[in-house]
Amino acid sequence: MSKMPLRFDPERSLPEQVGEWLDEAALTLATLPATGLRPAGAGSTWPDYVRDLEDLGWDRESDDFLPRPTADQVERLDIVLTWVPMIEDHKLRTVVNMRLIVHRISGRHKWEWRKIGDKLGTSHVTAKAWHQRACAVIAKKIQPNAFSSFQSFQFADM
Repeated sequence: MSKMPLRFDPERSLPEQVGEWLDEAALTLATLPATGLRPAGAGSTWPDYVRDLEDLGWDRESDDFLPRPTADQVERLDIVLTWVPMIEDHKLRTVVNMRLIVHRISGRHKWEWRKIGDKLGTSHVTAKAWHQRACAVIAKKIQPNAFSSFQSFQFADM
């Protein structure tokens, strides 16, 4: 059996840890390779897209992309992405999904709280509160004591 990817810290708030795992999943999604994904035989006559890094709008030390994710990060991503459908409230799930979009060079969320609030017709404070509520919903559903011994491997401390 491989190393268990998520470590539950009983001394800390589980919703807070869920939020951290969602943030890590967003970064992992951004750093997954996006090349070589076409079906065999498919091609394009268009030239490669040249990124104009000046249009990205932030100060950065380097133009390098974020490093590719490790196997452990991808394994944690797989687990965390199974949590999103557990959120039954559409607006909460929407906020979580929007925060899962991260720019692959800067590592910043493409949907800042104010933009999420504007898109959903609410304030940025409310949008952030909805995200925290979504983390609490997930935490309630994945509580370590709510799992059978077979499923609790996600929280094994190795």
